[in-house]
Amino acid sequence: MRNSTEELHDGPRRRVGALAALDGRLPGTHDLLLMQCPGSLRPLAGGGLPGWARTLLRTHPWVTVGRAPSVVGTPADLPRPQRCTRDPEAAPEHWIPVTVRGPRPGQRLDALAPWAAVARTLRPEQLPGRRERLAPGRTTGIPALALLPEVGRLVADHRLVWGPIGAVGYELGTGLPVAGPLSPLRLVLRAPHPISRRDALQLRRALSKLPVPVQAELETRYGAVQLAEYAAGVHSFTLLTPDGPREVHDPWFPRGPSG
Repeated sequence: MRNSTEELHDGPRRRVGALAALDGRLPGTHDLLLMQCPGSLRPLAGGGLPGWARTLLRTHPWVTVGRAPSVVGTPADLPRPQRCTRDPEAAPEHWIPVTVRGPRPGQRLDALAPWAAVARTLRPEQLPGRRERLAPGRTTGIPALALLPEVGRLVADHRLVWGPIGAVGYELGTGLPVAGPLSPLRLVLRAPHPISRRDALQLRRALSKLPVPVQAELETRYGAVQLAEYAAGVHSFTLLTPDGPREVHDPWFPRGPSG
């Protein structure tokens, strides 16, 4: 029989600790993480968690993975890691860059999370199927949520794996009603192999006809480039990488604009 914690966060939590940190891949940018011990987060600005973050994480311990370098071992500029009191075996060694989203506009906290304290990971491509779990009023009253099935059909024509990110992705993953009537629909499109400018332009035009702003990014093996920028046929692109933006000629072979 499932307990209330499992019902709230959709499934049993995995065992955390030194061994659990070795099973499976590390989380990627835009993934949602359910933290076993939210108190183990370390704000990048130093100090402890602000009050609003502690309150939020008590009931919804979800964070979003950011596009920044991870840290192996104890971060040199942060206090020594505090082990989760609920799991004395936890030995965090790999720290993931994450963001805590607050209930109010502008409430955002950048932090590092120990991989050993992550109980569950949700990738963006897992989120469209969770739309039916939201209250009917959300899926019909919020345009960005209502249009997800149509977006899926458009992207399927180009055989790309995709998923919602931003406020829509966060709501689908956590159940918190954070998307609003004017929220844009942000998408990540998995593109490990090159796609043609023609296909990109066709998809951008199709998405732009939807009655909600759509912001899509192509995720390559090296980082992300905006679909609109790639489809526009410009000479160089801004590739978003964990180490910061780079100007490149080819997002799939990023040697730089002069390479």
